[in-house]
Amino acid sequence: MWTQLVDLHSHSHHSDGLWSPAEMAKRAHANGVKVWSLTDHDTSAGWSEAQIEAERLGIKFVPGVEITCAVELEPEKSLLEERQLSEPSSWHVLAYFPEGCSEEFESWLESQKEARLPRMIAMIEALEQLGHSIDLEDVKKHAEGSLGRPHLARTMVEYGIVESVQQAFDEWIGDDGPAYRSRPLPSVGDAIEMVHEHGGITSLAHSKYYCIQDEVLMAHLVKIGMDCIEAFHHSHSDSMRYNLMNYGMPVTVGGDSHGTERRPSPGGMLVPIKHLHPCFHP
Repeated sequence: MWTQLVDLHSHSHHSDGLWSPAEMAKRAHANGVKVWSLTDHDTSAGWSEAQIEAERLGIKFVPGVEITCAVELEPEKSLLEERQLSEPSSWHVLAYFPEGCSEEFESWLESQKEARLPRMIAMIEALEQLGHSIDLEDVKKHAEGSLGRPHLARTMVEYGIVESVQQAFDEWIGDDGPAYRSRPLPSVGDAIEMVHEHGGITSLAHSKYYCIQDEVLMAHLVKIGMDCIEAFHHSHSDSMRYNLMNYGMPVTVGGDSHGTERRPSPGGMLVPIKHLHPCFHP
């Protein structure tokens, strides 16, 4: 049996989404979602608001977060070319806390969020050296929580430096862009250990972007203790979803909605219930 009632990957304005957690809950509900997680980047700031609205709407809310980690394995050049992708600058681990989360873990998350500020300052300084002056406070206006490149890109559009967010990434702040700057990141293994220590469940997000052969990737994930694989991500082809779900590891499902026109709402993602991790069954 398959279901469209679950979506475990979405973002609010506490990271790089456009809308409040309450608005994303309403959008999930309008799309028929019954089990939903808000997974902002490196922050738990939206959980309380999301929980309150989800309860009001009769949705099961699972506190979640998308943890930015260091690249774990070298991407295969043939897959980079086949998928027309650039080398990844990070891997992302989705962490879920169905039974609630400790203050200690949230403090660790806060330290990850705070590491984003020095990086943003470095990127603004790089843009200034390239002839484009941007006020940090204007970037912060786009972020309620974790500062990220999408916030800088939107500010660049406002300043008239670029015509679109995509152009900002393509020409200036993408992984290969002249104003891109990296920041210290935890390893995937460290993130898994931290999540497990505080009672959470881990899932590797959107593995397509890491360009690792499925069998190599899955063997490595088992070795380092990953709980699930986000086989059902909007970017994955049907064949990739099928292959990933048949390695025996439980799967998660996520539309990765940021509230944008392209993916305005959580939901609409089919997943087989028998392969879905039991904690997320509708």
